[in-house]
Amino acid sequence: MRKVWTLLTAAALLAVSVAPAMAQEGARIHLIHGIPDTNVDVVAGGEIVFENFAFGETQDLSALAGATLEGLEVRLAGTETVAIDGGDVALPATGNYTIIAHLTADGTPTLGVFANDTSAIAAGEGRLTVRHTAAAPAVDVLANGAVAFSNLANPNEAAADLGVGTIIAEVVPAGASEPVVIGPADLAIADGTSLIVYAVGSLEGESLTVLTESISGLGTAPSGVNTGNSPVETNATVYAFGAAALAAAIALGARRFSTEEN
Repeated sequence: MRKVWTLLTAAALLAVSVAPAMAQEGARIHLIHGIPDTNVDVVAGGEIVFENFAFGETQDLSALAGATLEGLEVRLAGTETVAIDGGDVALPATGNYTIIAHLTADGTPTLGVFANDTSAIAAGEGRLTVRHTAAAPAVDVLANGAVAFSNLANPNEAAADLGVGTIIAEVVPAGASEPVVIGPADLAIADGTSLIVYAVGSLEGESLTVLTESISGLGTAPSGVNTGNSPVETNATVYAFGAAALAAAIALGARRFSTEEN
């Protein structure tokens, strides 16, 4: 297996230098670390491939599209303790995917795989996708005071194409109007851009927060549609405008929710 993994690693290094036209024939696959306060080592075939992988960091697996990672494990950094045993993981050969290490609703570490929607967005609109990957109950997501996504539970997602502009986003327990556990916060919906928001962390552990990534260039005019291998990046501008505001409200909201639950 070590020889196989060496070949895969060599292929990954080679893919970095190929022409963009060749890269577009494969898949865009990113791995996100979404478990707060826990550095990990990612192991495949008994070998460490990503060492001391920290919360919020992203690794690009696109060069390994179509390959099978045998014995994929996520271990606590610097130890043999296996936090997530992924088994043999077959990576897709085409498409646009995000793999996120996160907590289940009951707080167990796991790997979630999401297919990113890169279909065209109508002119004058942007796409908002919310993914519940936190150790927390089901929630409703409000936009400008109205329920946009209802009863969203871990590990599900919901999405909608919205008019360009700013919405006031809030997260409340499913079926309730209060307490507000995340928000209120302003989220910017940009023309031809898909904003993906991950709720991560633990309500009980008071580590609820958000991570974001964005896909640009999805507008029907004048730019073309993403091929599926364009990088999906953390959008610093959007994060500062929206996600940071969400994070600022988390501590208060989490404590309010915890108090209500007790």
